[in-house]
Amino acid sequence: MRKIKRVLIQKSAVSVLALGVLMSGFVAVGQEVENGAETNAQVDQPEDDIKKLNVVYVTARKRDEREIDVPLAISALPAIELEQRGLSNLTEISTAIPELRISENTVGYGGNLTMRGISSATSTASVDQAVTVNVDGVPVSYAGIIKLGQFDLGQVEVLKGPQALFFGKNATAGIVSLTSAAPTDYLDYRLRGEYEFEAEQYAGEAYVSGPLSEGVRGRLAVRYSDSEGWLTNQLPDPATVPGTVLTPDRKGPGAEEFLAKGSLYIEPSTDFLLKLIGGYSDTETNGNYLQSQRIFCPNGVAQGPFGYAGQDCKTNNVSTNGGMPAAWAAFDSRFPTDNQPYTRTKQHVLVADADYQLSPDLEFNSITGFYNVNLDASDHVSNGAIPFVGFATSIEKTTYSQEFRLSNNASNRFNWMLGIFLQDDEYVEDQSTIIGALRPKADFRITGDTISPFVQLGFDITDKLTLTGGVRYSDETKQQQIGTGQFEGLYPDELNFSNWSPEATLSYALTPNANVYVAYKQAYKSGGFQTEHVAIPGALALGTVIDNSFREELVEGFEIGAKAYLLDQSLRVSAAAYQFEYTDLQLSSFDSVLVANIISNVGAATSEGVEFDFDYRPAAFGGFSLNGAVAYNNATFDEYAPACYNGQTAALGCDIATDTNDVSGERLPRAPEWSATLAGAYEGSLTSALDYRINAGFQYSGAYEGNSDVIPNSGQDSYISVDAGIAIADKDKVWELALIGRNLADEYWVASTYQVPVTGSDLALSDIAGTVNRGRQIMLRLTYHPQ
Repeated sequence: MRKIKRVLIQKSAVSVLALGVLMSGFVAVGQEVENGAETNAQVDQPEDDIKKLNVVYVTARKRDEREIDVPLAISALPAIELEQRGLSNLTEISTAIPELRISENTVGYGGNLTMRGISSATSTASVDQAVTVNVDGVPVSYAGIIKLGQFDLGQVEVLKGPQALFFGKNATAGIVSLTSAAPTDYLDYRLRGEYEFEAEQYAGEAYVSGPLSEGVRGRLAVRYSDSEGWLTNQLPDPATVPGTVLTPDRKGPGAEEFLAKGSLYIEPSTDFLLKLIGGYSDTETNGNYLQSQRIFCPNGVAQGPFGYAGQDCKTNNVSTNGGMPAAWAAFDSRFPTDNQPYTRTKQHVLVADADYQLSPDLEFNSITGFYNVNLDASDHVSNGAIPFVGFATSIEKTTYSQEFRLSNNASNRFNWMLGIFLQDDEYVEDQSTIIGALRPKADFRITGDTISPFVQLGFDITDKLTLTGGVRYSDETKQQQIGTGQFEGLYPDELNFSNWSPEATLSYALTPNANVYVAYKQAYKSGGFQTEHVAIPGALALGTVIDNSFREELVEGFEIGAKAYLLDQSLRVSAAAYQFEYTDLQLSSFDSVLVANIISNVGAATSEGVEFDFDYRPAAFGGFSLNGAVAYNNATFDEYAPACYNGQTAALGCDIATDTNDVSGERLPRAPEWSATLAGAYEGSLTSALDYRINAGFQYSGAYEGNSDVIPNSGQDSYISVDAGIAIADKDKVWELALIGRNLADEYWVASTYQVPVTGSDLALSDIAGTVNRGRQIMLRLTYHPQ
C-alpha cells in the first residue's frame, strides 16, 4: 500500500508539471484576447479592475514579490478576507488553509502547530515548534504565541514545508508569517463592537492611524474582550459523589483579554525606512483543563476513582473538571483558595526593522526583536470531579534576536543575499505538583544561544530559467539548571548543536503570468530539554541519573509546483507535490509511571502529498468571488516503537519483552489523508443607499490520529465545518452591521488526545481524553469607519 501511494504521488508530481504547461497555453490565449481588445480594455478599465483578482504580493523571500513568482508553496490571506470571515486568532486563521492545523492545548500551556502532518511535542512549553510563527519579521518558535490574539493584521502568509534561509532559525515544517497593518499617510480611524452569543462574549476594538509629522506616521490599535465561556462544567453534588470539589464558575474557559498594538514608521528619505512595532496581550482565564474532555470510555462510563457515571465521554460542549481543595494552598500559595482554576498570561513583542538603500543596487536590512511571555497557572488535571492530580506553575520565556541582511537589487543576471541571525533565549519554570499524597516540586532554567549565518545566490540562466541556491549554518548551545529535591544535579547541564542546511530551486517562467519550479531542501530544528520529565519520589531509585534531553530533528526532500494567473487574471491557480523525509522527529508519548508526557525522537517519518488551491472572480458575475483548496497528505511513521498503551496485549501488538508497540507505517498525529476548504462571497447593492455582502465557507478534514502512541479510539473521525455571514453597509462603507457564523453545524473535534491518568491497567484500556475545539459561534458585529 505504501508503494502504491508513493507511485501515485510521483505521478501527481508529473501531473503538476503538465498542469504548468497547460497553464501556459491558457495564459497565452488570454494574452492574445487581451491584446486584441486593447482599446476597449483601456476604456473600460475601472470595471475590468473590479472583475479581476487583486494581485497578492508577499515577502516570503524578504522581497516584495507577486505570490505566483515565488517558487514555493505559499498561501496568503489578505486583511479583507480575515475581516469578512471573522478570523481573529491563529486557531481560527488555520481553518482557512487545509494543510495547517493550529490548536490551543491544555497540556504544556501553549498549543500545537501542524503543517502537512508534521508537528512537535505537545507536552512541554519549552520545546521549539516545527512550524514557526513570524511576527513582523521576528521568529517565535514558542507555542505560547498561539494565545497572543492577532488583530489589526495587514496580511497572513503561510509557507508550507521546510524553510531554512529567510526566517532566522530553521523551521522543519513551515512558517506562519503575520504582518501588522501599516500606518497610513492620511488620518484613518475605526471603531468596532462585537457580541458572540454562544460564549456570551463582548468585545470592542479601535484603531487610529495617520501622519504625525514630515516623514513620520503612526498607528495604535486596542482590543478588549470578556467571555463567560462555551463549555458547561458538569459537576455532581458532593453529597452524591463524595470528594467532589465545586468551582465558583460553572462555564468556561471564560476569558478576559486586553490587546494593544502600536507602530511607528520613520522615513526621513526615500533611501531609509525604520519600522518600530510593539504588541502586548494580557489574558486571564478560569482554567484551561475544562477544555480537555473524556472522549472515549471503554467501559461505557468514566473509570474511577476520579471519574463518575454522569460523564458522557463524548466531544461536545459539556465537560467535567472539579476544583482544587483550598488546603492545597498550604503546599504552595499559587494554588487557589477559592477552588477555581486559573491561567494568567502576559506577552510582549517588540520589533525594530530598518531598511537602508545603500545604493541603487545594494540594500541593508536590520531586524531587532524582543519577545517575552509570563504565565501563571493552577489547575486540576484528573478529568473528573474529584481532585487527585493538580499543579501550580509559573513560566517566563524571554527571547532577544538580531538579524542583519545585505542584498543586491541589480538588474543583471546575478543576484545575492547574505546575512546572520543571532538569538539569546531564556526559559524559566517553577512548578509544584500534587499527585495523591505525593508533592514533587521542580524548577527549571534553560538558556540558549544561537549564531546562524546564511547566503543565497541566484542566477538567470536564460530570461525564463532561474537557478537559486543557498545554505544556512546554525550553531546552538543550550544549558539547563534544575532543582528537583533528591534528584538535583542528576540531569545533563549542556547540549551543543551545529548544522548545515542547503537548498536549491530551479524555476521556469512559462509566460509572465505562469511559473513552474522544482526545489530540494534541507532543514533542522535543535534538540533541547523537556520540563515535563518530573521525577516523582519513589518512582526512581535514589541517585539515578535522569536524561531529560532530546536530539535535533532533521529533514530533507523535494517539492515541485506550478502557479499561474488565467482567464485575464480572473483566476489564480497553484499546485504542488512534495516528499520530505524526517529523522528524529520530536514527538511526545505518555509515560504511565511518571504520569507525564515524555518527548522522544521518532526514528524516521515521511510526509508526502499533493495540494491544489485557487481564487476565482468570474468576469460575468461582478461582485462574486470563490476560493478553495484541496490537499492529499500521506504522513507516516517509518520507524517508531513507543511504549505499549494501557491494556495492550501481545494480540494487540505489544512486544511484552520490551514493552514497546511498533507503529511503523501508521499515520502521524493530526495528519488527515484528505482535507479541503471552499469559500465564496458576493457583494451587491440592496438599495440606492445600502450595499450588502454574503459569504459562506466549508472546511473538510479526514480522520486522523490524536497522539503518537496510536491508541485505539483516541483519534478523530472526519468532519465538515460550515461558516457563513451576512453584512449590510452604507454606500460609502462608513458603517457596517455584520452577522458572522462559524462552525454552524456545531461540530466538535479533538486536536490532541492522551490516556487519562489512573485509569486502565496492564490488562484494561484507559479512558481517553482530548482537547476539544470550540463549537458553534454566532457573532454580531458593528463597525464605524469614516472614509
